[in-house]
Amino acid sequence: MRYTIPLKIGIKSDEAMSDQTTTNTQTNTGIDPKTERTGPKPVGAAKLTIEIMRALARQNGAMGVTPLAAKLGRYPGTVYGILKTLQNEGVVEFNPATKCYRLCIGGLLEMSINWRPEDLPNRLSTQLQETAERFGVCIFLSQRVRTDAIVIVSSAAADRPLVLQAKIGSRFHVPLGAAGRLIAGIESSDEKELRKAYSQTKWLRGKASYEDWAKQVAEDVERGYAIETDTAPEGYISLCVPVIDQHNKVVFAINAIGPTEDFSEDRLPEIIAVLKSMARTR
Repeated sequence: MRYTIPLKIGIKSDEAMSDQTTTNTQTNTGIDPKTERTGPKPVGAAKLTIEIMRALARQNGAMGVTPLAAKLGRYPGTVYGILKTLQNEGVVEFNPATKCYRLCIGGLLEMSINWRPEDLPNRLSTQLQETAERFGVCIFLSQRVRTDAIVIVSSAAADRPLVLQAKIGSRFHVPLGAAGRLIAGIESSDEKELRKAYSQTKWLRGKASYEDWAKQVAEDVERGYAIETDTAPEGYISLCVPVIDQHNKVVFAINAIGPTEDFSEDRLPEIIAVLKSMARTR
């Protein structure tokens, strides 16, 4: 029997990036200097397309145009046009009897990606499984997909009758739990940014004061890992180690989660050392 961690939490929509029109004032990068300073504007149709696909993915069943448009706060005619385009491309299915749409599994599988040998999830897959078996806990790798979202991309669990299993594709708010504290502490350049991160933090149980939270963030960053019980099932502990790129941004997070007794004082340092070693693989 395997127990799956319920990690899906709603998040905000993506912001797709726009192509830039070339001008005589462009730099060697081919991007207008103003765009380089302010950043590209989101393309409305692309952004709405992603919102529609995400809404359908979260929906338990198909949806009609009107309720889908209402859910997204969009004009039904625009939503209808995008749905028909997605239908023609085989990404969504349409039921004429119910006038409802749902994602097409076949169309989505066509766009699924295979990890390249050099990609971190592929390079760590064996180590994740070995670590899960060695310590008897669930190990999973999450990738930062936006500033406010992180998604599980690889998971391994020990071969036991009753284990936790993190579901690949589960998505969390970044300002949540151990990973959220590490990201806030590593990427905040001053107290103003840290307070902003605190204000955006999601609390599943009791909310800590800013002072207590900031103190914990500082401790987490200094030691290079964070321990969390608030977002884990009752009686379980989650340990998180960040994977940081050359720009001091957290791009992945490696988590170990299991019963409290599996993180005893004599085992915890060893688990932390293994996770930190994997984090340095990047």
